[in-house]
Amino acid sequence: MDRIILHIDMDAYFASVEQSCNPSLKGKPVIVCGEIAEGRKYARTIVIAASYESKRTGIKTGMPIPEARKLCPSVIIAQCNHDKYISTSLEIHKILLEYTDLVEVFSIDECFMDITRTLKFFNGTVMDLGRQIKSRIYERFGITSTVGIGPNKIIAKLLSKSNKPDGLMQILPEQAADFFSNLRIDKMQGIGIGNRLSGKLNSMGINTATRLGESPLDLLTSCFGITGYRLKQIGQGIDHSPVKKYLEIETVKSVGHSHTLPENTMDTDIIKSYILMLSEKTGARLRQHNFLGKTVSFVIRYSDFSTYMQQHGLKHCIKTGYEIYSNALTVFNRFLPLSKPVRLIGVAVSSLVPDNKQQYLFEIMSKWNTVTSVIDGINQKYGEFTIKPASVLAAEKLFFPDIDIKIKKVL
Repeated sequence: MDRIILHIDMDAYFASVEQSCNPSLKGKPVIVCGEIAEGRKYARTIVIAASYESKRTGIKTGMPIPEARKLCPSVIIAQCNHDKYISTSLEIHKILLEYTDLVEVFSIDECFMDITRTLKFFNGTVMDLGRQIKSRIYERFGITSTVGIGPNKIIAKLLSKSNKPDGLMQILPEQAADFFSNLRIDKMQGIGIGNRLSGKLNSMGINTATRLGESPLDLLTSCFGITGYRLKQIGQGIDHSPVKKYLEIETVKSVGHSHTLPENTMDTDIIKSYILMLSEKTGARLRQHNFLGKTVSFVIRYSDFSTYMQQHGLKHCIKTGYEIYSNALTVFNRFLPLSKPVRLIGVAVSSLVPDNKQQYLFEIMSKWNTVTSVIDGINQKYGEFTIKPASVLAAEKLFFPDIDIKIKKVL
């Protein structure tokens, strides 16, 4: 029996959520970016997401904010709010789960659904079901979505990607060959073929999905190794992978944050302040999801984009920002003295285990844990970093240079 797979993809998701939350932004060019540094004129900040009104002016994801402003001086900038996007995504999942438990989350704004069995009990066609899902999402959240319907995940995803925005399209198994014959390789991103790979395939004269499927397997494996087998199947529209059940959540392997500095620097006090800020964010996320970790990783990227990562293993588990900071600092010290300016740093914790809320043996640690819990509660209620270490102000000075902060020793 042929499967019926839906791929639901939110349109310009982050920007659409911002427009939905603030109706005055509807129909206007909106871009979402990371931490806002108005005083620095957004020199190092990039576009994370853009509304379709912005995209029509030429603005693209990954573009620096100054460049986006040149293309569209009236563009409205919204600061990224992951909590808001995750919350909306989880509510969308609830709608999808009313139809089937075979809902596989592919990303924050994409899901696969296997509705093969569901359709037997649905009063209508699969296209009717797709329209109903799109309508319910729009009525509830005010954002549009595109739905692709096919016999497997590859075809369903390609259909949604090629019919944006607010699209709905189905392809039956017998129609797949015609669809693939006109599908360019550079339009197959998101299913394992990125810009570099599509460029390489085009240089080999493989410029459509059909040409890829017809290419000799020996040629593909000699050029791309084991990936050649997968490319051959993609070109033939073959995908037997099942849609996982929603509750089959993959185990989280690490939690972390990275940040591109507003400007390259060799000032170790500033870098340490950022390490502390990232450590506090990582610790907050660990505690939010009830994890402890035993390995701290530190990433450093220099001005020439050379990137290095080292880890530090621990004998005991940690979860507070200060513990993470102390160990991240141990790794950072291995890179001193700095040979060139630093562009980006990152902190992560891995070797995760569930936090069973075990009591601390020493009273001072028990009190520190209580203080941390209180701070978490306040920050969750009033916003991230409502309460924060004073040392983080050194990092914030780079974002708000008008603030008179005297930077001394960081911790």
